[in-house]
Amino acid sequence: MKSIISLITVFAGLTTATPVPAPQTDTTAAGPYHISGFFASKAHLSSYCRFEFNITGPTLSGPVSCSAYLDTGFSGATWLAYVYQGVGNCNSDAVTWTFWHPRGAETDRNDAVFNVTVDGVKGTYVVPKEDIFVNLNDEGNPFDNDVSYAGPREFDITDFPVEE
Repeated sequence: MKSIISLITVFAGLTTATPVPAPQTDTTAAGPYHISGFFASKAHLSSYCRFEFNITGPTLSGPVSCSAYLDTGFSGATWLAYVYQGVGNCNSDAVTWTFWHPRGAETDRNDAVFNVTVDGVKGTYVVPKEDIFVNLNDEGNPFDNDVSYAGPREFDITDFPVEE
C-alpha cells in the first residue's frame, strides 16, 4: 500500500510541476531574406504566369535563383497564379517558396502572400494589392488582360511567423 501511495504522490507532483516550454527555432539567425529581381506576370491573352527572383540570406552561401512558369487555370484571368509548395523551382534544395493571390473581383482585389523557406525557416512577405496591376484590355473577354507585379523589385523578408 505504501508503494501505491508513493507512486500517487510522485505522479501528482509531476502533473503539478511547471511545464517546460518546447524549444523554439531561432528564426532571427536565418533572416532577413533579401529578394532581388522579383518578377511576376501573366502573359497577355494567356492563362500562364511567370515568376522569377533571386534570394540571399545569412545561411545561404550565395544568391539562389528561383522561378516558376505555370497555368492559372480557366478562371485565372485577373490574378497571378498560385504557386503551391514544390511547384516553384530554385537552384538550391535549401530554398522553397509559395505565392498565394486570393481571388477577388476586379474591383475588390486582395493582397497576395509570398512565402520563402530557407533551411526549414519560413519568411512571409505580404504583397499589397496595389502592387498587382490588372488591365482589362477587353471587358467582354476576361482573358484579354494583363496582370503583373508592379511593386519594388528588391525587398527584404523580415516576418518569420512561428507556426504551431
